[in-house]
Amino acid sequence: MDEGVECSDLPMELLERIGKSLDTRIDVLRFRSVCNSWRSSIPSSSFHSNSPRFPHTSWSWWLPACLCESTLYRLQRLNPPTPDEGLLLIKVDESNLGNLRLLDPYRNRYEVVSLNLLDFRVLEFTKACSLKCQCNCHTPTRAGINKVLKVPNSARTNVNDCAVFIVYSTGILSFAKCEDENLTRVGDQGIRYEDIIVYEGLFYVVDRLGRVWWIREPLELVEFMPRLPQSDLYSWRKYLLDSCGALYVVDRGRDCPKVYKMDRDKPEPWDLVNNLGDRAFVLGNDCCFSVSTEEFYGFKRNCIYFTDIRTSVFNLEDDRFEDLAPLPNLL
Repeated sequence: MDEGVECSDLPMELLERIGKSLDTRIDVLRFRSVCNSWRSSIPSSSFHSNSPRFPHTSWSWWLPACLCESTLYRLQRLNPPTPDEGLLLIKVDESNLGNLRLLDPYRNRYEVVSLNLLDFRVLEFTKACSLKCQCNCHTPTRAGINKVLKVPNSARTNVNDCAVFIVYSTGILSFAKCEDENLTRVGDQGIRYEDIIVYEGLFYVVDRLGRVWWIREPLELVEFMPRLPQSDLYSWRKYLLDSCGALYVVDRGRDCPKVYKMDRDKPEPWDLVNNLGDRAFVLGNDCCFSVSTEEFYGFKRNCIYFTDIRTSVFNLEDDRFEDLAPLPNLL
């Protein structure tokens, strides 16, 4: 029987091939921490450090808009102080290698913390994107944007090869490749688009009426789902969300938000959802996602957290907005 090979004796060609398949900064950090040969096979700067730039027409100054990316990770302590300690979310700014910030799901605030990754199991949860007016990403997000979606959404994508879809608060849907001088408007000028998502590998947008459109090449929109049965034309906005493999639209109306789940096997494909079970929805301008409140600490079941303009939480069981509570420091 052949003897095993020490990890430090693996051929450099194999290590370089493995390194090219790593898609997150956390993966690179862990890979480089194994031994000297692994560390030398992939540089710490293997991810592009320059934020890609895109045109923007909503501001008068000449500075281009810069894409700033973040990754949310699920964090599990390997030796928790209590057996029932839940998972946590941390947010890593892609422009600041190793700068981990604990996500406060209630108030969308982050605290800088020092973590020993050997003490935790870390898995990527979702990605988030925003446009900002400085490449250092220290200035506030530019106003007037509902959502930014990177294409393709991979940290390994060359800066010059990426593009973005931008959904403006005015209802305009635009597309641009890196370093383009002008935006390309997508869709009908008479339709107000409000959110965009990648669902099952395809791009979809939702409009003011709650209709969902499939974006196919070359930037053509095809109606995928009809309007919501009780769509509020004067609602604050609509959000697209993938929860447990199902597509949802959240209509943040003037009074109470309404949740609709897609079911294409029914004649009426939109089901009004009054109970999310143990799930909680988190909806914002940089990303939308759902979590299991039984697994993650700090979230309340059957609630929707809005983190875009005015951070608030809506309880579907009581059909009312609730006061927010701060998330204590658990690290």
